[in-house]
Amino acid sequence: MTDQQSEFDFDVKGQPAAKPKKRTGLNILLAIFFVILTGAIIYLLTELSSERKDAAEMKVTLELQKDNLTRELNELNLSFNKLRGDNDVMNQRLDQEKQKIHDLLAIKASNAKKIQIYEKEVTSLRSVLKSYIIQVDSLNQANLRLRAENKDVKDRFNEAKNINKELEDVNKNLQGKVEMAAVLKALSIVAEPIDNNGTIQKKIKKVQKIRVCFNLGENAVAKKGPRQIYMQISNPSQRIMVKSGTETFSREGTLVPYSAMREVEYEGSSLEVCIFYETTPEEIVPGTYYIDLYLEGAQIGTTSFSLK
Repeated sequence: MTDQQSEFDFDVKGQPAAKPKKRTGLNILLAIFFVILTGAIIYLLTELSSERKDAAEMKVTLELQKDNLTRELNELNLSFNKLRGDNDVMNQRLDQEKQKIHDLLAIKASNAKKIQIYEKEVTSLRSVLKSYIIQVDSLNQANLRLRAENKDVKDRFNEAKNINKELEDVNKNLQGKVEMAAVLKALSIVAEPIDNNGTIQKKIKKVQKIRVCFNLGENAVAKKGPRQIYMQISNPSQRIMVKSGTETFSREGTLVPYSAMREVEYEGSSLEVCIFYETTPEEIVPGTYYIDLYLEGAQIGTTSFSLK
Protein backbone atom coordinates (compact mmCIF):
# COMPACT_ATOMS: atom_id res chain seq x y z
CA MET A 1 0.00 0.00 0.00
CA THR A 2 1.00 3.56 -0.59
CA ASP A 3 0.92 6.26 1.98
CA GLN A 4 -2.04 7.89 0.23
CA GLN A 5 -4.19 4.69 0.43
CA SER A 6 -3.37 4.28 4.06
CA GLU A 7 -4.59 7.74 4.73
CA PHE A 8 -8.04 7.10 3.25
CA ASP A 9 -8.67 3.52 4.41
CA PHE A 10 -7.48 3.58 8.05
CA ASP A 11 -7.54 6.06 10.84
CA VAL A 12 -4.98 6.49 13.61
CA LYS A 13 -6.23 3.43 15.45
CA GLY A 14 -6.07 1.27 12.33
CA GLN A 15 -9.99 1.12 11.79
CA PRO A 16 -11.79 1.74 8.48
CA ALA A 17 -12.89 5.36 8.16
CA ALA A 18 -14.66 7.30 5.31
CA LYS A 19 -15.65 4.42 2.99
CA PRO A 20 -17.96 2.47 5.40
CA LYS A 21 -19.97 5.67 6.04
CA LYS A 22 -20.93 5.98 2.35
CA ARG A 23 -22.23 2.39 2.15
CA THR A 24 -24.46 2.83 5.18
CA GLY A 25 -26.15 5.92 3.65
CA LEU A 26 -26.80 4.08 0.40
CA ASN A 27 -28.36 1.18 2.22
CA ILE A 28 -30.65 3.54 4.07
CA LEU A 29 -31.73 5.16 0.82
CA LEU A 30 -32.40 1.77 -0.76
CA ALA A 31 -34.45 0.71 2.24
CA ILE A 32 -36.53 3.88 2.12
CA PHE A 33 -37.11 3.47 -1.65
CA PHE A 34 -38.14 -0.14 -1.13
CA VAL A 35 -40.61 0.82 1.57
CA ILE A 36 -42.09 3.56 -0.63
CA LEU A 37 -42.28 1.22 -3.62
CA THR A 38 -43.90 -1.48 -1.51
CA GLY A 39 -46.42 1.03 -0.16
CA ALA A 40 -47.20 2.25 -3.68
CA ILE A 41 -47.69 -1.31 -4.91
CA ILE A 42 -49.96 -2.11 -1.97
CA TYR A 43 -51.93 1.10 -2.61
CA LEU A 44 -52.32 0.34 -6.31
CA LEU A 45 -53.38 -3.22 -5.58
CA THR A 46 -55.91 -1.96 -3.05
CA GLU A 47 -57.30 0.60 -5.53
CA LEU A 48 -57.46 -2.01 -8.30
CA SER A 49 -59.31 -4.39 -6.03
CA SER A 50 -61.73 -1.63 -5.05
CA GLU A 51 -62.35 -0.70 -8.69
CA ARG A 52 -62.97 -4.33 -9.58
CA LYS A 53 -65.36 -4.58 -6.69
CA ASP A 54 -67.11 -1.37 -7.79
CA ALA A 55 -67.25 -2.65 -11.36
CA ALA A 56 -68.79 -5.93 -10.21
CA GLU A 57 -71.32 -4.07 -8.09
CA MET A 58 -72.09 -1.76 -11.02
CA LYS A 59 -72.61 -4.76 -13.28
CA VAL A 60 -75.02 -6.30 -10.78
CA THR A 61 -76.82 -2.96 -10.44
CA LEU A 62 -77.13 -2.62 -14.23
CA GLU A 63 -78.46 -6.16 -14.53
CA LEU A 64 -81.03 -5.44 -11.83
CA GLN A 65 -82.05 -2.23 -13.59
CA LYS A 66 -82.33 -4.06 -16.87
CA ASP A 67 -84.42 -6.83 -15.29
CA ASN A 68 -86.70 -4.25 -13.66
CA LEU A 69 -87.09 -2.36 -16.92
CA THR A 70 -87.79 -5.60 -18.80
CA ARG A 71 -90.44 -6.56 -16.27
CA GLU A 72 -91.98 -3.10 -16.51
CA LEU A 73 -91.97 -3.29 -20.32
CA ASN A 74 -93.82 -6.61 -20.17
CA GLU A 75 -96.34 -5.08 -17.76
CA LEU A 76 -96.77 -2.12 -20.12
CA ASN A 77 -97.34 -4.54 -22.98
CA LEU A 78 -100.12 -6.27 -21.00
CA SER A 79 -101.62 -2.89 -20.11
CA PHE A 80 -101.69 -1.85 -23.78
CA ASN A 81 -103.35 -5.18 -24.64
CA LYS A 82 -106.11 -4.51 -22.11
CA LEU A 83 -106.86 -1.17 -23.77
CA ARG A 84 -107.78 -2.77 -27.10
CA GLY A 85 -111.41 -2.39 -28.05
CA ASP A 86 -113.68 -1.69 -31.02
CA ASN A 87 -112.03 1.58 -32.02
CA ASP A 88 -109.78 0.80 -35.01
CA VAL A 89 -107.84 4.09 -34.81
CA MET A 90 -107.03 3.56 -31.13
CA ASN A 91 -106.07 -0.08 -31.77
CA GLN A 92 -103.65 1.03 -34.47
CA ARG A 93 -101.97 3.47 -32.07
CA LEU A 94 -101.74 0.79 -29.40
CA ASP A 95 -100.09 -1.57 -31.89
CA GLN A 96 -97.48 1.08 -32.66
CA GLU A 97 -96.62 1.47 -28.97
CA LYS A 98 -96.46 -2.29 -28.54
CA GLN A 99 -93.98 -2.47 -31.41
CA LYS A 100 -91.79 0.04 -29.54
CA ILE A 101 -91.91 -2.24 -26.50
CA HIS A 102 -90.96 -5.21 -28.66
CA ASP A 103 -88.01 -3.28 -30.08
CA LEU A 104 -86.84 -2.22 -26.60
CA LEU A 105 -87.00 -5.79 -25.31
CA ALA A 106 -84.69 -6.80 -28.14
CA ILE A 107 -81.98 -4.33 -27.01
CA LYS A 108 -79.05 -5.95 -25.15
CA ALA A 109 -78.41 -3.16 -22.66
CA SER A 110 -75.02 -3.71 -20.99
CA ASN A 111 -73.84 -0.25 -19.91
CA ALA A 112 -75.16 2.73 -18.01
CA LYS A 113 -75.68 4.82 -21.16
CA LYS A 114 -77.90 2.22 -22.81
CA ILE A 115 -79.74 1.66 -19.53
CA GLN A 116 -80.38 5.41 -19.36
CA ILE A 117 -81.84 5.35 -22.88
CA TYR A 118 -83.86 2.31 -21.84
CA GLU A 119 -85.27 4.15 -18.81
CA LYS A 120 -86.08 7.25 -20.87
CA GLU A 121 -88.12 5.18 -23.37
CA VAL A 122 -89.93 3.35 -20.56
CA THR A 123 -90.80 6.71 -18.95
CA SER A 124 -92.15 7.91 -22.30
CA LEU A 125 -94.21 4.73 -22.67
CA ARG A 126 -95.66 5.23 -19.20
CA SER A 127 -96.80 8.72 -20.18
CA VAL A 128 -98.32 7.42 -23.41
CA LEU A 129 -100.10 4.65 -21.49
CA LYS A 130 -101.59 7.16 -19.06
CA SER A 131 -102.84 9.36 -21.92
CA TYR A 132 -104.34 6.33 -23.68
CA ILE A 133 -106.03 5.19 -20.47
CA ILE A 134 -107.64 8.62 -20.23
CA GLN A 135 -108.68 8.49 -23.91
CA VAL A 136 -110.06 4.96 -23.63
CA ASP A 137 -111.91 5.85 -20.44
CA SER A 138 -113.36 8.88 -22.22
CA LEU A 139 -114.38 6.70 -25.17
CA ASN A 140 -115.91 4.13 -22.82
CA GLN A 141 -117.88 6.84 -21.06
CA ALA A 142 -119.02 8.15 -24.46
CA ASN A 143 -119.99 4.62 -25.48
CA LEU A 144 -121.93 4.15 -22.26
CA ARG A 145 -123.76 7.41 -22.92
CA LEU A 146 -124.45 6.37 -26.50
CA ARG A 147 -125.70 2.96 -25.36
CA ALA A 148 -127.93 4.61 -22.80
CA GLU A 149 -129.20 7.01 -25.46
CA ASN A 150 -129.67 4.15 -27.93
CA LYS A 151 -131.56 2.17 -25.29
CA ASP A 152 -133.71 5.20 -24.59
CA VAL A 153 -134.33 5.67 -28.32
CA LYS A 154 -135.11 1.96 -28.71
CA ASP A 155 -137.45 2.07 -25.74
CA ARG A 156 -139.20 5.09 -27.19
CA PHE A 157 -139.31 3.44 -30.60
CA ASN A 158 -140.79 0.27 -29.12
CA GLU A 159 -143.24 2.34 -27.12
CA ALA A 160 -144.23 4.24 -30.25
CA LYS A 161 -144.41 0.95 -32.15
CA ASN A 162 -146.70 -0.52 -29.50
CA ILE A 163 -148.84 2.61 -29.54
CA ASN A 164 -148.93 2.45 -33.33
CA LYS A 165 -149.92 -1.23 -33.14
CA GLU A 166 -152.66 -0.38 -30.67
CA LEU A 167 -153.81 2.43 -32.94
CA GLU A 168 -153.77 0.05 -35.91
CA ASP A 169 -155.83 -2.45 -33.95
CA VAL A 170 -158.23 0.29 -32.91
CA ASN A 171 -158.33 1.54 -36.50
CA LYS A 172 -158.97 -1.96 -37.81
CA ASN A 173 -161.65 -2.44 -35.20
CA LEU A 174 -163.21 0.88 -36.08
CA GLN A 175 -162.84 0.14 -39.77
CA GLY A 176 -164.47 -3.23 -39.22
CA LYS A 177 -167.27 -1.55 -37.35
CA VAL A 178 -167.62 1.06 -40.10
CA GLU A 179 -167.62 -1.67 -42.73
CA MET A 180 -170.22 -3.58 -40.76
CA ALA A 181 -172.22 -0.43 -40.32
CA ALA A 182 -171.87 0.29 -44.05
CA VAL A 183 -173.30 -3.09 -45.04
CA LEU A 184 -176.70 -2.80 -46.66
CA LYS A 185 -179.45 -5.29 -45.91
CA ALA A 186 -182.43 -6.33 -47.97
CA LEU A 187 -185.46 -5.98 -45.71
CA SER A 188 -189.02 -7.28 -46.11
CA ILE A 189 -188.10 -9.64 -48.94
CA VAL A 190 -191.07 -11.07 -50.84
CA ALA A 191 -190.61 -13.67 -53.61
CA GLU A 192 -193.65 -14.45 -55.77
CA PRO A 193 -194.35 -16.49 -58.94
CA ILE A 194 -196.35 -14.30 -61.37
CA ASP A 195 -197.58 -14.15 -64.93
CA ASN A 196 -196.71 -11.49 -67.46
CA ASN A 197 -199.46 -9.22 -66.09
CA GLY A 198 -197.96 -9.32 -62.61
CA THR A 199 -200.64 -11.52 -61.14
CA ILE A 200 -199.52 -14.02 -58.53
CA GLN A 201 -199.98 -17.57 -59.80
CA LYS A 202 -200.31 -20.71 -57.75
CA LYS A 203 -200.49 -23.04 -60.72
CA ILE A 204 -197.21 -24.12 -62.22
CA LYS A 205 -198.40 -23.90 -65.82
CA LYS A 206 -199.31 -20.22 -65.46
CA VAL A 207 -196.01 -19.09 -63.89
CA GLN A 208 -194.07 -16.91 -66.36
CA LYS A 209 -191.85 -14.86 -64.03
CA ILE A 210 -190.47 -14.81 -60.55
CA ARG A 211 -190.65 -11.43 -58.86
CA VAL A 212 -188.53 -10.61 -55.82
CA CYS A 213 -189.17 -7.29 -54.09
CA PHE A 214 -187.44 -5.89 -51.01
CA ASN A 215 -186.42 -2.73 -49.23
CA LEU A 216 -182.81 -1.65 -49.40
CA GLY A 217 -182.48 -0.14 -45.94
CA GLU A 218 -181.41 3.37 -45.01
CA ASN A 219 -177.69 3.69 -44.19
CA ALA A 220 -175.88 7.00 -43.87
CA VAL A 221 -172.39 5.50 -43.94
CA ALA A 222 -172.93 3.11 -46.86
CA LYS A 223 -171.31 3.84 -50.21
CA LYS A 224 -173.41 6.11 -52.40
CA GLY A 225 -173.95 5.83 -56.13
CA PRO A 226 -174.56 2.94 -58.55
CA ARG A 227 -174.83 -0.44 -56.80
CA GLN A 228 -175.20 -3.87 -58.42
CA ILE A 229 -177.61 -6.33 -56.81
CA TYR A 230 -177.39 -9.99 -57.94
CA MET A 231 -180.11 -12.59 -57.42
CA GLN A 232 -179.67 -16.35 -57.35
CA ILE A 233 -182.73 -18.60 -57.61
CA SER A 234 -182.15 -22.24 -56.70
CA ASN A 235 -184.81 -24.69 -57.94
CA PRO A 236 -186.05 -27.64 -55.86
CA SER A 237 -183.07 -29.65 -57.21
CA GLN A 238 -180.70 -27.03 -55.71
CA ARG A 239 -179.56 -25.90 -59.13
CA ILE A 240 -179.25 -22.20 -59.87
CA MET A 241 -181.66 -21.06 -62.55
CA VAL A 242 -179.80 -19.11 -65.28
CA LYS A 243 -180.44 -17.95 -68.81
CA SER A 244 -176.94 -18.89 -69.96
CA GLY A 245 -173.63 -19.85 -68.41
CA THR A 246 -172.05 -16.43 -68.95
CA GLU A 247 -173.79 -14.41 -66.23
CA THR A 248 -171.39 -14.45 -63.27
CA PHE A 249 -170.24 -12.22 -60.41
CA SER A 250 -167.40 -12.42 -57.91
CA ARG A 251 -168.19 -13.83 -54.48
CA GLU A 252 -165.30 -14.29 -52.05
CA GLY A 253 -162.85 -14.32 -54.94
CA THR A 254 -164.77 -16.91 -56.96
CA LEU A 255 -166.93 -16.33 -60.02
CA VAL A 256 -170.45 -17.72 -59.51
CA PRO A 257 -173.53 -17.64 -61.77
CA TYR A 258 -176.54 -15.45 -61.07
CA SER A 259 -180.17 -15.62 -62.23
CA ALA A 260 -180.81 -11.87 -62.58
CA MET A 261 -179.09 -8.57 -61.78
CA ARG A 262 -180.24 -4.99 -61.29
CA GLU A 263 -178.24 -1.83 -60.88
CA VAL A 264 -179.74 0.79 -58.59
CA GLU A 265 -178.75 4.34 -57.63
CA TYR A 266 -178.36 4.33 -53.88
CA GLU A 267 -178.10 7.62 -51.99
CA GLY A 268 -178.29 6.40 -48.40
CA SER A 269 -182.07 6.54 -48.11
CA SER A 270 -184.46 3.57 -48.01
CA LEU A 271 -185.02 2.24 -51.52
CA GLU A 272 -187.69 -0.15 -52.81
CA VAL A 273 -186.28 -2.61 -55.35
CA CYS A 274 -187.82 -5.40 -57.43
CA ILE A 275 -185.92 -7.89 -59.58
CA PHE A 276 -187.60 -10.17 -62.16
CA TYR A 277 -186.56 -13.49 -63.63
CA GLU A 278 -188.36 -14.80 -66.74
CA THR A 279 -188.97 -18.51 -66.52
CA THR A 280 -189.53 -21.26 -69.11
CA PRO A 281 -192.17 -23.98 -68.72
CA GLU A 282 -189.58 -26.72 -68.23
CA GLU A 283 -187.85 -24.75 -65.39
CA ILE A 284 -190.92 -24.62 -63.15
CA VAL A 285 -191.51 -27.80 -61.17
CA PRO A 286 -193.23 -28.48 -57.85
CA GLY A 287 -191.18 -27.81 -54.71
CA THR A 288 -189.43 -25.05 -52.79
CA TYR A 289 -187.42 -22.32 -54.48
CA TYR A 290 -184.69 -20.45 -52.58
CA ILE A 291 -183.68 -16.87 -53.36
CA ASP A 292 -180.37 -15.32 -52.30
CA LEU A 293 -179.61 -11.62 -52.81
CA TYR A 294 -176.04 -10.25 -53.09
CA LEU A 295 -174.77 -6.69 -53.18
CA GLU A 296 -171.43 -6.73 -55.03
CA GLY A 297 -170.41 -10.08 -53.54
CA ALA A 298 -171.87 -9.71 -50.03
CA GLN A 299 -175.10 -11.49 -49.17
CA ILE A 300 -177.78 -9.03 -48.10
CA GLY A 301 -180.80 -11.30 -47.71
CA THR A 302 -182.51 -14.60 -48.45
CA THR A 303 -186.07 -15.97 -48.77
CA SER A 304 -188.03 -18.78 -50.37
CA PHE A 305 -191.40 -19.79 -51.82
CA SER A 306 -193.06 -23.05 -52.78
CA LEU A 307 -195.14 -24.32 -55.71
CA LYS A 308 -197.39 -27.36 -55.82
